[in-house]
Amino acid sequence: MTYGNLAYKYDYVQDKVPKNQEKVERKAKPKTNTGNKNKISYTQKLLSVIILAASAIFMIIQFVEVNETVSELETVRSEYKFQESVTSQKTYELEQSIDLSKIEQEATTRLGMKRPEKYQQVYIDVKKDDVTEKVSGEVEGIENRFIKMINTIIDHIVTMFSI
Repeated sequence: MTYGNLAYKYDYVQDKVPKNQEKVERKAKPKTNTGNKNKISYTQKLLSVIILAASAIFMIIQFVEVNETVSELETVRSEYKFQESVTSQKTYELEQSIDLSKIEQEATTRLGMKRPEKYQQVYIDVKKDDVTEKVSGEVEGIENRFIKMINTIIDHIVTMFSI
């Protein structure tokens, strides 16, 4: 058993060309400026860096402005929600403070008003078309929850990728 290399040994023979002939062939070829065409001059490099930096600065400024606007919008929304809750609380307090007997007494004594008589009351028939019926299946249900979930996912994706 041999532990040597089993690969064939080839003797690569180079073409025997005299060294003088190679130099003559190299000198005879015309020089082409393919390397100079691909090179970018210093001013072009500088100009491209300046343009890139200006565009990056512009994008950063725009991003900062959008973020400031979004944060300002959020503060205004929170202020609006607070004012809306205060308004609803005041409305509730106002409704609780109103006493109908006091209003009736004030109307009869100070303003001289009376309750309407039977012949003064007018009844209006409302057609059935003016009635709205809402079934729980329209408000609740798997389909509506699925559609609502899809809409919230789309809203989250839009807010994530918007500037």
